[in-house]
Amino acid sequence: MKIKLTESQLSKVFKKMTNEGQKEIDGILDKINRIGGYEGLSKKEKEYLNYHSTTGKFLDKESLHSSHQVAQYGETWYFQHPGMPTYQFKYEVTEETPDEIIHTGYLNVNNDEYYGEIFCDAEGDYSVSNFNDAEGENVFEKYEGIEREIELFLQVVCNDLKDEMKGGMTV
Repeated sequence: MKIKLTESQLSKVFKKMTNEGQKEIDGILDKINRIGGYEGLSKKEKEYLNYHSTTGKFLDKESLHSSHQVAQYGETWYFQHPGMPTYQFKYEVTEETPDEIIHTGYLNVNNDEYYGEIFCDAEGDYSVSNFNDAEGENVFEKYEGIEREIELFLQVVCNDLKDEMKGGMTV
């Protein structure tokens, strides 16, 4: 079946597609500003941005959003103990690649907010993390001396998310 469109109709369709693609690009650029740099983007976001910058074209939304929810968006983990800093992780999304699992969200240490990722190996075990504040300062630079405690907290979060991925209990 063939569909005939007038020039005006075709122009509207193209404009809508361009506006939706531009919204995706704008969202990625906003995230770069929010997290303080390109390195904090997911692999898919980097690929999407690179594709657009080299071709001038937009990918469909599915090409960008292949990540999924392991826990409820906004689910939060806390650690509070007298005489120690308060830790909080607010979950956003999980992206799986063949080599690693990346949990994205907000980390708060003593009410200082950082945005970034917890990187886990393919089995879901904690590997490393990267969290920066709005000015680009890394949490481990600001809280030098308690890096191990922060990583232990993030390891607990990672293990809980791993259990949820396997259908385990919710925190």
